[in-house]
Amino acid sequence: MMVMFAGALIALAAQSAAAPEPQANPQVIAQALDRCMATYAVRMTKTDASDETIFAEATRGCAQLNEQFKAAINAQVPAPQASAFIKQMDATAKPNFMVMLAKIRRDRASRAAN
Repeated sequence: MMVMFAGALIALAAQSAAAPEPQANPQVIAQALDRCMATYAVRMTKTDASDETIFAEATRGCAQLNEQFKAAINAQVPAPQASAFIKQMDATAKPNFMVMLAKIRRDRASRAAN
């Protein structure tokens, strides 16, 4: 029994290069994407860059995570629901980011006033 099991493990190990990667966890990727966007927001609000410039730079800088997130959603959610969710996410990304920028600036101003 153990020999058969060991043989199966060896066969699996030999095929590991061709084995598909485990599916990415959309929640983990979403958290990483949020952290990426927030990092750009915090850093760039210390400059004189406009909100539009900050959003554009954050979007470019976090594009790979955004694509990974969309791919994970498409892989794990039925197509019509995934499409609707991604459209909603895309539509709210900029307004949500602008709210975050305003909050960062308010918080920073509040700390400076104290």
